[in-house]
Amino acid sequence: MNPFDEKTLVRRAVAGDAGAFNELLKETGGKLFSFALSICAGNRGTAEEIYQEALVKAFINIGKFEGKSSFSTWIWTIIKNSYVDFMTESKKNVSLEDVEGFEPSSDVQAELELIKEDRAKMLRKLISELPLPYCEVITLIDLQEMEHSEAAELLGIDKNLLKVRLFRARKALERLIFANIGFFK
Repeated sequence: MNPFDEKTLVRRAVAGDAGAFNELLKETGGKLFSFALSICAGNRGTAEEIYQEALVKAFINIGKFEGKSSFSTWIWTIIKNSYVDFMTESKKNVSLEDVEGFEPSSDVQAELELIKEDRAKMLRKLISELPLPYCEVITLIDLQEMEHSEAAELLGIDKNLLKVRLFRARKALERLIFANIGFFK
């Protein structure tokens, strides 16, 4: 979507056009939900709840959108704040019990795929245990493969600070992985 189209759709959405709001979400929804899923340690139910809550908040408050950032950055911030609110209000911590287990299969390839999925879920869980600024930067750069400049803008920080934060986040994640290395063997 080019910036002109986004601005036009935002202007229409602010004026009450629900179709324009939906068009904006078609362009950004996949990445936004992926972010919600990542910060929720792969817990699909929690991610869906936070994502839906954020979309409702965005729809209700679209009139407050000032256009100082992109539409996706604005909703991304709402998702992040919804997650923080969810964790604060419910005092929930996502645990391995929240992640569905799997039944052993006689098919070796199927077992390998399930092990790979289980390791990915564990990795997402470990990422979610990092401080939120570290979780955000790893999710955006390493999981969503976002450019550094785009991620820095999204986070509202300098590109150099983003690089420092990314380095520290990767080191912290490395320590968590080594602390749980038995799971990955």
